[in-house]
Amino acid sequence: MFGSLFCFIGAHMRQPLLKPFNDARSLGVILNLRNFNCPDTVAFLDQEAERHGIEIHYLLVNLNRQPIPQWCLDSRMTVINYRRDFTHLGKLKSAVADPFINTEFDFLFAVSNHFHPVVKRIAMLSKAGFKVGKYFSRDNPYDLTYRPSFSERDLELSKEYVANIHLITLSQT
Repeated sequence: MFGSLFCFIGAHMRQPLLKPFNDARSLGVILNLRNFNCPDTVAFLDQEAERHGIEIHYLLVNLNRQPIPQWCLDSRMTVINYRRDFTHLGKLKSAVADPFINTEFDFLFAVSNHFHPVVKRIAMLSKAGFKVGKYFSRDNPYDLTYRPSFSERDLELSKEYVANIHLITLSQT
């Protein structure tokens, strides 16, 4: 689980604020609805958030014109539709994501195994204190990146994020 390489890469023109996961009060999560194991990922992150007393909010990116699954109808979830809310280059054209972007989460997890400009754009604009995401290029908005293993699913990626945040902040507790 810990064999994969993490890299610290400072996000552009901002001072990241890393705190122990146990001290976090809020977590924002960007998930791609195209991934088949989203419900399992949400269940795991909900369990971790509840265990640590963290308020969690999800931004679910619907890249297809699919009906929104029943499990997404939760007050902690905002669903954005790629074609309606963004241009093909990932630029915002609606205000649906604004509350998520403007919330100063302690952590932002961009949980997606595949690069997409919408996920990158939202993470870049996010006001979160510390941003974690997958490494797709040197030009990324994350403070901590995880080197991709394309066989890994979002659930495993989420577990890596949580476990490694715990590990790198052990000396702070």
